[in-house]
Amino acid sequence: MIEELQKKYDDLKGVIDVLPVNTKYNRKRKVDYLLEEIENDNKRLESIRKEIENRISKFKTYAENPRINELETEKTKCNIVNEWNNYNTAYEKMHLDYYLYQLHRYYKDDLTSVNTCIKKIVSAFKKVEISLSKDDFDFNFLVSNYMEKVINGASDNELEEAFEEIYWKNADIVKIIEINFKSIYLRNEKKINKYYEDRHEEFLKTHQDFEIYEMRINLGHEIKRLKLSDIFLNFNNFVSGKYSVNEFKKDDIEKKKEVYFDGDSYNLDNLEELYSVLNEYNVLLKYKYIFDDMKDKLAKKEELKTVKANALKEITKLESDLKKLNDKQYKKPLLPFLKPKNNDEKWLFEYKEVLNNLIDKYNEFDSYIYDDLICNKLSQDSSIYDVLRLVISNYLYFVKMTLKLDEEQDVSLINDKFEELKNYVNENRFVLLTNVALLDERQMKQLIVDKYNLGKIKLTVDNLLDDNIDKTIADINQLINYENMVQSGLNIDDVSLYLEYQKLIPESSQ
Repeated sequence: MIEELQKKYDDLKGVIDVLPVNTKYNRKRKVDYLLEEIENDNKRLESIRKEIENRISKFKTYAENPRINELETEKTKCNIVNEWNNYNTAYEKMHLDYYLYQLHRYYKDDLTSVNTCIKKIVSAFKKVEISLSKDDFDFNFLVSNYMEKVINGASDNELEEAFEEIYWKNADIVKIIEINFKSIYLRNEKKINKYYEDRHEEFLKTHQDFEIYEMRINLGHEIKRLKLSDIFLNFNNFVSGKYSVNEFKKDDIEKKKEVYFDGDSYNLDNLEELYSVLNEYNVLLKYKYIFDDMKDKLAKKEELKTVKANALKEITKLESDLKKLNDKQYKKPLLPFLKPKNNDEKWLFEYKEVLNNLIDKYNEFDSYIYDDLICNKLSQDSSIYDVLRLVISNYLYFVKMTLKLDEEQDVSLINDKFEELKNYVNENRFVLLTNVALLDERQMKQLIVDKYNLGKIKLTVDNLLDDNIDKTIADINQLINYENMVQSGLNIDDVSLYLEYQKLIPESSQ
């Protein structure tokens, strides 16, 4: 249509150029001719506008498949399996690792977030049938009073005033709350474990563990399939800019097919299998820093067996010292005529020294908990999949290792990476990761290439190099998206027309 209109306007320009204007009559004829052409042109434009609007009107009727949200809800219910995950402790099941890490992040600059984290932790204990009171916070009298206000639902303004008053007396208030929560957990660990064991036993009366794991994977696959082939979502990918029309030109797609596939080896099943294995291999590359650390820990397995118990003994001693100092400073005298001791500098120095030692020991203990899990859950023969299940079950370890790799990384981005890895491990079946041991030294690149070359898929070792693997995955993903777009019934020419038309019409009329 564009070429046709362009030819017409070129012809019209040629006619206008040769029309005589040497007399008044000829000039009037030329004006009349132009007015007539303008009127005809407006009619043509109106006709074209109606045709365009007719072609793109169907886009307004598209709506997301409601089945997707239904399946998402069902998949969320499967998260109950996290409660009896063998690769972490009740501490992680309660999400205390995440909440306390966020609390530590916010304590210097965001009091609202601090109090939100504290309330979430209190709720986490309540969920496992442990209701906290001010008496549980026995490391510091001022903290105890503050936590009483939090637990009793004081307003944000009341909490802000109370926090400011306490802060000037003891600036370590948030640090004390952190370790106090950790101590409360350890005191109640057996009871919390029993809570999760009882819930698991109740579940096993009508189900088996593997059923819900399978259900989560199957739901994840079904949701992914529906999303990829949903015409509404495919269309919105173009509107949002996630997809570009230029990426889906048929000639370019055909060229990309020829790069990777030979003869009849090109089909959606082969695309999806190849994409899956490429992603598995990419995980081996992407998280090499974690796998290397795991290898080191397994090599030290014997010496790590006792570190957790030893650290716990030191924590118990330091907690006792801290409570004694707290009682010494804040406990009311037995006789009413005696005055309580003042908050002298000597006491504050002693208190901060014990507090800092206890904080350091708890930080070590967090690492030792993970080391203890490695000793109990992994062996020399453990697969990469086993290792990943351990990793995604322990948020603090993932954060620690990722920051060790790059300490400048934003923690919110690390959180996103953690969720991405967790979803990937929980919602997929694996070929490579379940059959490759952590200590496997085979040449994976050549192994993968040889396998797919046998099936007439033109994969090369170069495609799998660190600098090229992301592009290879992106190419295969683009072909998958194209095939799913075709299956959805979305017409790329109509989408292109819609996007161009949206640029031309005023925003107020869109």
